[in-house]
Amino acid sequence: MTTARSRGLGAEIRKLRKEAGLRLEELAEQCDWSRATLGRIEVGAKVPSETEIAIILGTLGVKGRERTRILELAEDAHKPHWWEVGNPGLPQQLVALLEFERSATKITNVSIGLVPGLLQIADYTRAIMVAGGLRDSDVESRVSLRMGRQTVLTGKKPAEFHALIDESVLHRPVGGADVMADQLRHIERMACRPHIKIQIVPFDLGAHVALNGNQLVMEFHRQRTVVHLEHRRVGAFLDAPAETSPFVESVASLTKAALSPSESAKLIATYAKKMEERHVSDH
Repeated sequence: MTTARSRGLGAEIRKLRKEAGLRLEELAEQCDWSRATLGRIEVGAKVPSETEIAIILGTLGVKGRERTRILELAEDAHKPHWWEVGNPGLPQQLVALLEFERSATKITNVSIGLVPGLLQIADYTRAIMVAGGLRDSDVESRVSLRMGRQTVLTGKKPAEFHALIDESVLHRPVGGADVMADQLRHIERMACRPHIKIQIVPFDLGAHVALNGNQLVMEFHRQRTVVHLEHRRVGAFLDAPAETSPFVESVASLTKAALSPSESAKLIATYAKKMEERHVSDH
């Protein structure tokens, strides 16, 4: 059975293979396997045995901590959910997240505290990274990475994207009023794209189902829906239907309760104007 872990493991192997400059058939030949076998591993349809993963890593020359990390991921690849605790930036899950976003047909982001990552401008992202205590030497690489993720919305075959953003996000001047004004104008422009729907969850709604935290719901053509939950040093991928269905249902109910896309666009424009006026008055 394909799981978030097995798909994440496959993404890691594909990344290592490409970094080694090898095509799929070349690595398969070096491992003395068929192209189809390695292909099934890379898409998460087959969980490699301990011997098989050792052969892949040995062939690619992966050693030390990286080898240990991949082996640990392979050991639990059959499990239906994937928690990671204690790694700033969630490096082990990041490759999997990039792969899931790239292959998803629809992405729904419920965002309570910040603008969704796929809609952020660089200065907004930079302000978040700095406020989060990230080392100066790491900030720009993280900003570039987040900007690179956004190609799933701007490429030739973009995913359908639905953002449900709490109104409080529009009010918070992350990076200062000038940066926030630019950020809100960017959201306005992105909302004009036919595959993107943005809805604001208004203050007047009061308590609602998503107040417990952000959630990223990713749907695929032939594979199970994956839900990603993330906090500062904790991340989780859920893929068992019994675990993902409550999040899918909460998105449906929140969509009905949120402002319509046109009403949301007007509210975003109102906050953008306020931020622009605030920036002028501050200077």
